Amino acid sequence: MHWFYEPALTPEQTEFSPAEAGHAKALRLRIGEQIAITDGKGMIAYAEVLHDSPVQFQVHHTAAESFPSPRFHLIQALAKNDRDEMALQAAVELGASTVTPWQSARSIVRWDQKADRNRERWQAIAVEAMKQSQQSHICIVETLTTTKQLSPIGIGLVLNPKATLTLDQLPRSEEYTLVVGPEGGITDEELAMLESAGFKSVRLGSSVLRASTAGPAAIAALSALHGSFRT
Repeated sequence: MHWFYEPALTPEQTEFSPAEAGHAKALRLRIGEQIAITDGKGMIAYAEVLHDSPVQFQVHHTAAESFPSPRFHLIQALAKNDRDEMALQAAVELGASTVTPWQSARSIVRWDQKADRNRERWQAIAVEAMKQSQQSHICIVETLTTTKQLSPIGIGLVLNPKATLTLDQLPRSEEYTLVVGPEGGITDEELAMLESAGFKSVRLGSSVLRASTAGPAAIAALSALHGSFRT
């Protein structure tokens, strides 16, 4: 079943907004096909395609989903070769609630005057990942931040391969904030600032993961510890 995103969705809606109309056209939906539409805030409308060009549909029932628990907030350092975007996409598919782009000291990539445009690009990636993974809550991409601006929501964790603390040693929480550095790693000064802000260093086993995989791996591991994969 194909999923669509309509932020102003109502049960009476019969056509897609221009933003989703192109997506629907590209999928070549057939009359009678079943689709799902979410408003990104927990509502899902299940509908049937009545007309294929332009696509028109009729909602036959709706459902409401609560926020998934625990909630994950990923702080992702800008990284080269689109590894930051790869991390963003996978984190959203695994249930991240927010993603914050971080201009760390060793980030080779710099957004500078393109910060607003790149944030919009990340948000578009997050929307596509939400639809791909058939979720009903949109992941919000926050504004570009610096180390001094970072503070944890719930339990704050810095993913650090040199740390002695492991994920299974942590107390359970309804929210986690995960900090992932760039390929060059987090500087000692940044680590000290993060720890003074309330973050704890934690490692993910014996492997040193790339910037593209560390955050999603931590989200998946914490989700498993909470039993999220049992449903």
